[in-house]
Amino acid sequence: MTMPLALLLWLPNPLSAQTPAPTPVPYSGYVVKVDSSVVYLDLAAQNGASAGQAFTVYTEGEELKHPVTGQSLGRLENKVAEGSIKEVLPMYSIGALSSPAEVKAGMRARLGSKPLPPAPPPSQTAAGAAPGALSGRAPRWKSPSVDFQATGMAISDFRGDKALQVALSESNKVSLYPYPFEDAKKPLTVFNHPGVNVKIINLEAADLNGDGKAELFAALYNETFTRFETMILQFDGKELQKIGEVPGVIRSYQEIDGKRVLAVQQLNDDQTFPFNGIYPLVFKDGKYEAGKPSIRFKRVDFLFDFTTADLDGRAVLYLTSTNHLRAQFDNGHYVKTNDPVGQTPLRVRWPPISAGRLLEFHPPMPVGYDAKKKAAIYVAHNISMLGSLSEPFGLFSRGEILRKSWNGLALEDDWKADIGGYCAGLSLANPPGKAAELAAAVVGTSGKSSIWVYDP
Repeated sequence: MTMPLALLLWLPNPLSAQTPAPTPVPYSGYVVKVDSSVVYLDLAAQNGASAGQAFTVYTEGEELKHPVTGQSLGRLENKVAEGSIKEVLPMYSIGALSSPAEVKAGMRARLGSKPLPPAPPPSQTAAGAAPGALSGRAPRWKSPSVDFQATGMAISDFRGDKALQVALSESNKVSLYPYPFEDAKKPLTVFNHPGVNVKIINLEAADLNGDGKAELFAALYNETFTRFETMILQFDGKELQKIGEVPGVIRSYQEIDGKRVLAVQQLNDDQTFPFNGIYPLVFKDGKYEAGKPSIRFKRVDFLFDFTTADLDGRAVLYLTSTNHLRAQFDNGHYVKTNDPVGQTPLRVRWPPISAGRLLEFHPPMPVGYDAKKKAAIYVAHNISMLGSLSEPFGLFSRGEILRKSWNGLALEDDWKADIGGYCAGLSLANPPGKAAELAAAVVGTSGKSSIWVYDP
């Protein structure tokens, strides 16, 4: 009797290797709750979930059917976000998103096929890393993404109630949120600048008028009138009200004791004399104005290029024309980093009537001190989208945050954090009753922004 061909094909071949078992399909579940960058999934240990395991959040599209048999092949999937499981409980698991995304309860979630290796402790080098390699630092939390490209960030008590709020600027607006915030679509208030062709380039906060709540200083470039100016805003509990204005740009730097100093600098539309001196900003006789004496440091002529720190004595930290960080000591000695830092898409050719100099409004360089008074310098490094080709145009697709410390001979890197976009603001925040934290305003390639917070 002749055996049917189909049956012959079905029977196992004793001479062939054993057919491997099919790969199990990763288990799918649902997003139950979303809290900022933290998501709760209905995936537990019984579903194969484990700490460190990757997961994907997606939505389902139209159903696909086989054109001949009519059999359902499943539905199209639209990936929304990715992340990793941080904790597994009996009935659910808690995960963290790897980048800002609009994730909502009810979306589907699928476990990855392989767990991710656990991240090394922040203060230690990852096991197996090459000697001298930097440890990677993951953010403690991420805010929901806001639907604009941030140009500046300031964190302070703007309400006078001993709580913190965060101000984020875009081209001609300033939005004020609680710190931290959970709903990006519900700011406390939004201030709209009435002018056209304006670009806010920096935000600072300080209580200069002594009323118990911080004023917000928004430095901007007015392209219509080709001038720099700073508007001063104050939150009245409902709205940000403009209470003053000063010519020039305002930026803070730190003294070696850690005290922040707000400084102002006027920029003149004059090719032969474009820069005025740098002065402390003071509140006197009901007005905000430049105080005395002027702030003078060797090789420093632009307010957005420097700060100071105690590195076994005072050192002026400033960015060179090639964006290398240089520490200049009072005795004339200096050290310089091998790799560039800083860089920003916020830049203006000044003065505009000539080829001028390219002014880069770099992210701040906050300095923190531990219990032994050892300084830690936090710097952002924004990385060009197409390398050196796109750098002159200010196009940045990714970046990193670095902590540097003084080892007695040089500035060495303690840790590095990769960010999914470029950094538009950097600040050390001190939430009441909590430890200090480092906040970065990160702008993604989608044009949205988020606040990433790290243990410093």
